[in-house]
This record gives sequence, C-alpha cells and structure tokens, in this order.
Amino acid sequence: MKQTTRLLDTLKKCLKAKGMTYHQLGDALGLSEASIKRLFSEQTFSVKRLEEICDILDLSLYDLAKISADAETDPIVLTVDQETALAENPKLLVFFYLLLSGRDPASIIRDYDVSDEESLRLLLELDRLGLVELHPGNKVRLRTHKNIQWRKDGPIRTRYETMIIREFLNAPFDPQEHRLRFETGKLSDGSQFVMLKKIDHLIREYVELTQIDQALPQEKSHNTGLMIAFRPWVFSMLDTFKR
Repeated sequence: MKQTTRLLDTLKKCLKAKGMTYHQLGDALGLSEASIKRLFSEQTFSVKRLEEICDILDLSLYDLAKISADAETDPIVLTVDQETALAENPKLLVFFYLLLSGRDPASIIRDYDVSDEESLRLLLELDRLGLVELHPGNKVRLRTHKNIQWRKDGPIRTRYETMIIREFLNAPFDPQEHRLRFETGKLSDGSQFVMLKKIDHLIREYVELTQIDQALPQEKSHNTGLMIAFRPWVFSMLDTFKR
C-alpha cells in the first residue's frame, strides 16, 4: 500500500474514532461535505490541510504518521531472556508497559511510586535488554512497539495470565460502560469461521483505537481491558446427565 493511501486510511480511522463525519469535518474547515469526500478520493491533501485536520482531532502530524506506521506492524515476540527479566521484576514490567503506552519517564515519576534514581535504573535495564534506547536527558526511543505477542507458555503468561483473568472478571460489570455477556449455541464450521474473522477484526480495531488515543493527553483517555474467548465447548454439567 502506498504511504499516502495508508496515511489517509489512518486519518479516516481517526475521524471514525472521534465520531466525526465528513459533514462535521467540512463545517470545521469551512468546506462542503462533497469537497471533503473529493479530497479523500483524489488524495489531494496539502500538508497545511492535513495539519488543520490533525489539529481538529487533537493530533500532530507526527502522531498521525506514527499511528499509520504502527498499524502496519505485525505483532512481535520478545526473546525468552527479555520476557524472563520483565516477569521477574514487576516494577520493570509496569515501567515498560507505561513507556509502551506513550508515557515519558518524567510523567511516570510524577504519577507512580518511582524515584528519579529508580527510573534511571529501570531505563538502563530496559536499554540493556534491548527494549529501549536511552539517550542523554533520559530521552527514550522504544525499540519495540505495543503490539507484543507474549509467548504461549512463556514467563509472562505463566506468571501473570491466571492472575490477570481472575482480577479482570472479579467485578460486577454493572456500569453502562462495562460489558459481560456469555452466550452458547451450535454453529456450523462455516459460521465458526465467520465468528473468528469478526473477533480478529474487533481486536484489530481495538488496537487501532488504542494507538490513536495514545496521542491524547493522559486525562482524556482511560485504561481499559478487552477480553474475548471463543472455542468449541460443552458445559460439564450437560455431560454429567448424558446416558
């Protein structure tokens, strides 16, 4: 895919994520909806126009380009040594997660129980592990991206997966912004394939939204968790009463 096409596809996703229609964007720019549609279809955006749209979406051009690049990146797998080091040091894991989420060391020190000295030690350890590059002034460049696929039987999942699932589900799920539904039923092979495709699409969309909203100020976004499970399954109680 051409870079321009990919960038504009990302811009469309950002508009959708903000709930902004072409008509509303046109009003904000002083253009008609037809003009906006033509700009997208003909891909005739000037840099100035892109900057104006990014301002409306609370993004910078750098944010837009980074989101576009990250969206094209396949999940990565860390080495066993990297996973082991993170699993054995909870504070290092949390610090790394916050960096992946777009936080900088100064904001982590401000909001979490991490001193300046401890922050430097954690950064040096992450640099040693090849997960970040540490530059003068504690400037950090990530050497990985958020879309990490933890090893199936690796150190992270072995140590934390059961704990995370238990903690996540141990809630009433009553507020309007919560969702917990469990449905059972018979599906054909074809229908199962359709469901798996829909689940994969939902996960990709969730990851894209987290990448888009990562560019927002911290107070304008909320930590969330999405858990999806699907497999052929029969409740054991049913088997108990089988002849």
